[in-house]
Parts: sequence; structure tokens; C-alpha cells
Amino acid sequence: MRRKTGYGAAVLGLAIILAMSSGCGKKENKYSYRTAGIKALNAGNYDAAIEAFDQAVNSSKGLVGKFDVDVLKYRAEAEYLSGDYQSAVNTYDILIQVDGERAEYLNMRAVSKAGAGDSNGALEDYKRSASLDPDKQAPGRTKALLAAGAAMEKTGTASEAMTLYEAALKEGEQSAELFNRMGLCRMAEEDWDGAIGYFKKGLTAEDGSKVPELLFNQAVAQEYKGDFKTALDLMQQYVTAHGSDEEAEREITFLKTR
Repeated sequence: MRRKTGYGAAVLGLAIILAMSSGCGKKENKYSYRTAGIKALNAGNYDAAIEAFDQAVNSSKGLVGKFDVDVLKYRAEAEYLSGDYQSAVNTYDILIQVDGERAEYLNMRAVSKAGAGDSNGALEDYKRSASLDPDKQAPGRTKALLAAGAAMEKTGTASEAMTLYEAALKEGEQSAELFNRMGLCRMAEEDWDGAIGYFKKGLTAEDGSKVPELLFNQAVAQEYKGDFKTALDLMQQYVTAHGSDEEAEREITFLKTR
């Protein structure tokens, strides 16, 4: 079950943190709580991780310092990974208030907003982060781009998402998942050849092997194009490379009848 932290807004969360005192717990325990939280986070036990990080902050001093900021970063990550996207957004709100408007916080808040269904907010955070990070070095930049674009696609604005992707490509952004998203946008417009071209670029990218969907999606685009033989060959390559699954086997069965 997802854990709700109860922080309804950044200001409320900030007030809670500033009101904390060392009387809430022994000072020497805060590091052990953080360590326990990190271990739980790495083990995928996100609820336990969030609880431990909360205890770490509660055991800290009243003033927000580097330790608290560090713990809040971990907590935001655990909230996002648990699927509690809105709580992650709220924690990044707090981080921005107490530690400044950093590009990395905006990037991850964009990703969290996208997960929460706020495509406009995700896009705004991505663009703001880009303005603060001209060298494109801030952590999470690519994640923010893809998350904002995917959220736009879900709301039926694939053409606008494509414009976003194309601008990022011109700025030097390169990743297999970016090409995959661009291919999907072309498929939404029934531009099968354009989609196939982007899927092929993704497969030849440095991280192409990390995105199995590229080969699958290329096969589907070939199918829609009417080239069933190529589609079947690609789908069989997908199964060989990435293992069988129900959807792929269903496609193979269908393609063999064409």
C-alpha cells in the first residue's frame, strides 16, 4: 500500500520541519535512521525507507541544514519510486524552498508531476530547469524531458510533445528512449516510415540495447505499414533478444497468418 506523508503543501511541510527540535529524538540517532532508510530504499522497501527518513529529520536540529536536505532528497526518491508522485512533488517543493531553485530539483519535480498527471506543471519545470542549466549537466534532465513529453502524449498532444523532443534533439540530447518517444509520436500521426526511422536510430544509439520497446515498436510500425514479413522477422528478433511475452506471441501468431 502506498504511504501518504501528509504534507499537503510545501509551506506546510517547511513549517513542520522548522518546528522540529532535538527533543523529538536523540541527536545521535539521526545518522542511523538515515542509514536504515538508504538500506531500505536500495532494497526496494520504500514505505520503510520513507518512515526512516522521516525519523532522521525528526531527530535532527530545529534548523534545516545539509543533513536534512540530504535526507529529503532520499525521501523524495523513495516517494517517487513507491508511486506516491504527489508526495514526491511536495517534498521537492520543500527542497526548493529550503535549498534554492536548483535545476536538479526542478527536473525531478517535473518527473514527479508527470507521474501525478500534471503535464503542464511537468513541462513548466522542465523548461525552467533548462533555463537554469544551459550546459545541460544537471542530474535528471533527460528524465524530465521524457516525462514531460510522455505526459503530453497521454493528454493527446503528441504533436506538441514531438516539438519538445525535436528541440531537445537539436540541442544535442541523445538517447534511445528519446528516439523511441519520437517514433511513437510519428505512429500517433500514422507516419509509419517516420516512426520506423526513429526506432532504427534508437536501436543504433549507444544505449539502444536498454530499450527493448524499440524493436517491438518497429515491428508494429512495419505491421501497420503492411509489411508483414518484415514485421514478423522483427518480432521474432525481439523474442530472441528479450524473451517471450504474451503480447509478442500474439503478434507473431497473427503475423504468421498474413
